[in-house]
Amino acid sequence: MHSLLTWGARLVHFAYWYCTDFMVNLANRTHTSYPEANTWVLLLLIPGLLTLLLGVRVVQWLQLRRLMAGHPALRSSSRLP
Repeated sequence: MHSLLTWGARLVHFAYWYCTDFMVNLANRTHTSYPEANTWVLLLLIPGLLTLLLGVRVVQWLQLRRLMAGHPALRSSSRLP
């Protein structure tokens, strides 16, 4: 069990330093500061992508429901909520 905790701690440590290094390099390449790059990525880019992907999923769900409503053979083989 101790080796598993050590492995997990090393993984978290590596991930933290990898992400920090990535953000520092991103800030350097875009000629911005580290906090500004963090703001763009963590507060704007990630929530924006999440919202976009969620919207695409809802549109696909609505299209699938509309298609299945028009085809009785599909309705009997699969159930949608």
